[in-house]
Amino acid sequence: MAGEGWHSLWVPDREARQVADALRTALEAAGYRSYDPFPGGGGLSFGWKVRARHFVAPAAAGWTRVLGVPDTAVLPVLCVALETALLYAWLVGEAWELTAWTPAGEERGAEALAAWLRPGRSTDDLRRAMAGQMPVPAVDAGPQVMAVPLPPDVAAMAESVDARQAEKMMARLSKSVFGKLGGQGDSAQADARAMLAGAVDWNGEHGRRLRAAVACLTIPEGWRSPTYAELADAYQVARARRQSPGGAGLPGDDAALARVPDALDYLPVYAGKR
Repeated sequence: MAGEGWHSLWVPDREARQVADALRTALEAAGYRSYDPFPGGGGLSFGWKVRARHFVAPAAAGWTRVLGVPDTAVLPVLCVALETALLYAWLVGEAWELTAWTPAGEERGAEALAAWLRPGRSTDDLRRAMAGQMPVPAVDAGPQVMAVPLPPDVAAMAESVDARQAEKMMARLSKSVFGKLGGQGDSAQADARAMLAGAVDWNGEHGRRLRAAVACLTIPEGWRSPTYAELADAYQVARARRQSPGGAGLPGDDAALARVPDALDYLPVYAGKR
């Protein structure tokens, strides 16, 4: 999927540990190698040509959410391992999708999602929502980040260079736009890429359609939050504090953790290919 944007998988009727273990196994079967880039994990967060970075949320209201951009090639395998279909939603720039995944592959349209309709909703409702014919109220879009063209060396830095160097460069280039990257390692690089891609527009046409469609399904309230970037920041801080309770920390750590105070309840599933 081009750009980071917003991505979530939902797995019905499965516990978080079962989903995390199955996802890790499916990635490794596809040639990935698992790693843990967070404090105390000892895994490398750089040098990978392809990365899959996920967090698995605690189960809620019959669903387990998986945050992060999936490698869709592994989704049929994951369906087999978990013995269930998956729901995949994403919003990237001027595009969005809400589809089902089965062992046979991706299935689109209202009929593919019929098994997950909320009581009182029909496939006709879902079709209207997906077509933009079902109004939804505006939502608080959260902090917005302006997409700003950057020199190639700075853009490349967001992908692979040490995050502390990237932080200094970003702040020096445009402190008012980017501010300080409030983490380090893999999570800060993810935030930098999200900044380059611009903010997700939940009140734009595509964001409204996705919100209206999800409202027809049994996905629990609060499904948009936290974002991957928010969780990665908070998880980094929480792991660092658990590893070194007396550590000095970095500016912005408290704010990052306040956004997702239960970060350690999520299970990281990180894997890469060289």
